[in-house]
Amino acid sequence: MSITRKVWLPGAILMIMVGTLFLVGCRSAHTTSAILYIDEQNYDKAVKVIHEGFEYRDDEPDAFYYLGEAYSALAEQAVEDGEYDEAYKNYELSYEAYSRAIELDEIAFGEQVSESLVYNYNNLFNDAGRDWEDSFYEQAEGHYRLAYAALPDSLAPIKNIARMKMQMSQEPDYDDQRSELLNEALSLLDQVILQKPEAYDLQLNKANVLAALGRNDEAGEIFDTLLAEHGDDTGLLIDIANLAIEDQDYGRAADFYVRIVDLNEGDLDANNDSDNLAMLSSAGSWYGSSNVGRHEDAIEVLDRVANLEPVPTEKTMLLRVQTYLAYSRDLKAQAEAEEDPALKADLQAKSMTAFNRTLDISVAMTNNFVTNALGFFYLSMTQMELGDFTASEASFKTYEQLDSVPVDYVAPENP
Repeated sequence: MSITRKVWLPGAILMIMVGTLFLVGCRSAHTTSAILYIDEQNYDKAVKVIHEGFEYRDDEPDAFYYLGEAYSALAEQAVEDGEYDEAYKNYELSYEAYSRAIELDEIAFGEQVSESLVYNYNNLFNDAGRDWEDSFYEQAEGHYRLAYAALPDSLAPIKNIARMKMQMSQEPDYDDQRSELLNEALSLLDQVILQKPEAYDLQLNKANVLAALGRNDEAGEIFDTLLAEHGDDTGLLIDIANLAIEDQDYGRAADFYVRIVDLNEGDLDANNDSDNLAMLSSAGSWYGSSNVGRHEDAIEVLDRVANLEPVPTEKTMLLRVQTYLAYSRDLKAQAEAEEDPALKADLQAKSMTAFNRTLDISVAMTNNFVTNALGFFYLSMTQMELGDFTASEASFKTYEQLDSVPVDYVAPENP
């Protein structure tokens, strides 16, 4: 670890002593001696003599300031020696001493204390960041914890340890520790959230950790709360969609994918549009699946995909054919089951319109992708539904020629 030590320049110490005397009044002999010990880098002696002075007077602000300086120096020495427990203790003591100095005389020592605290914190926090970047996780955690001891007003070190453990849990080298790391991250996040319950990013982290631990109901509650307050945050929506996928709630996942695309298309940032086609394609496939069966939503989304594609793609056209055919058959089944004559006629008309639309897409599919066996299979199915059995039989023969493993299918007979 690299730490740039604060240096007391010989001779400058007298100027500091005199200047501070004008600020805070008469300084005790014990504090004056401690300053000289600090200048000599004899920090243990400085601490001892200041505590001896407290037996006579315990309300001298500069005594606490220089006590904080001495403890800070001892903490730095301990870090350099790899004695992190000792360093942690001394950073805590330095913070307590600095805080007492401000409490007694903020005007005289507020700026100096602030500079010292930031100095201690930044060195440790920056070293921790470099350790994390280099995957020295244990050392990074040690430096982050020291940074927190040096300046407990900042929760960033604890938050970063939690996020680092979340990252570690996704790495193959830590597969056997995954649950332990996630639970440690959860505990750390709870510690920070206790002090900052309104912190949106921390709540989001917690929900993701809970989801990773399989505690999806708890994660879902947090996501729902965040959704009510941050419904236009696409990062949040992606996390919720991922949780829905894990729960195999594909209809909900599709809803959020479509919502994300709508937000992406509605803003002015073209950089976030790269995944729109893939998300809409997934959403359309999920909507049209037998488990979800939301065919109208599937058709609407897949038509959007087709309109966004610069040229027709085989995958999208096949999905559209499958979805339109399933929708058409669903309408046909509803019409057959409907007893009200008016409603039956309306459903029959809708069914025929849907079958004809399926035929159009199937023909376009087989014209664009003449070696795709499934394209001819679905074309055959559609032609059969429309009563064109001769064309259906011809299309099915083409399918058989293109596909070496035909599906279970009985070619229709002419009536």
